[in-house]
Amino acid sequence: MRRLIWLICVSCLWGEDELESNRERIRVSLTKLLHREKTKADLLYVRRLEKRELGPNGEVKSSTVNVTRRDPWEEQVVVRLLSKDDKPLPPEEVQKQEERLRKLVAEYRKNPPESKMEEAAWLTEMPDALDFQCVGTEQHKGRKTDIYAFTPKAGYKAKHARARAFEKINGKVWIDDLDNEVTRLEVFVFDTINIGFGMLGKVEKGTNYEMSRKKWDAGLWYEEWQRVRFDVRVMMVKTIRQEIETRWSNLKVRPPVKALGGGGL
Repeated sequence: MRRLIWLICVSCLWGEDELESNRERIRVSLTKLLHREKTKADLLYVRRLEKRELGPNGEVKSSTVNVTRRDPWEEQVVVRLLSKDDKPLPPEEVQKQEERLRKLVAEYRKNPPESKMEEAAWLTEMPDALDFQCVGTEQHKGRKTDIYAFTPKAGYKAKHARARAFEKINGKVWIDDLDNEVTRLEVFVFDTINIGFGMLGKVEKGTNYEMSRKKWDAGLWYEEWQRVRFDVRVMMVKTIRQEIETRWSNLKVRPPVKALGGGGL
């Protein structure tokens, strides 16, 4: 009996050590993922965004497609709309866009926007708010990755209001074995998430998010594809059901320039 009790205690302690080791690895990978906001200012790419309006049973009612490109503009980076629903912009819209971009660049030089890193601060709670179990390995884009399944950590008290959402999600995350970068992520909402105690809105059960990242030719890790399918009730009066799919291509780092103000739009 004593030996059995001893084995149970050792197993529990080993399990806790494994959870903490997994947690620290996720923390390192998440830090790298969030760091992309700092490096994004110097990235140029084409982005295709398709938005689908969904019916009550998930059927597609309508869809729109916008293709944009991040281009250098002197010391800044601007986003140009290239096409709508796979049709290029007419000349008059191109001219209006250029005028609008000139005004935006001028305004940015006078009043640079604040960093978006603060907005994502609540995401840093993810490693502490969830338990991670390694469930296997597989190849992703020809690279070995470790797969971790995650579930809410019992008894965790969120520091940020938004971090309470971690109590209602589960999923999987793939970590590159060599670079320790997030290569793939799947998140599933298994219970309703209230926003502002439900007064501002609700993210309904069944909402899900998928994302894939890769190491681009530029040597940087960045997204290549993501999709979010959500059912949100806003202010208790309006329901929004959408699926938004985004794809990135032609990613590269802009050449060095003499900085007048820095950053990007």
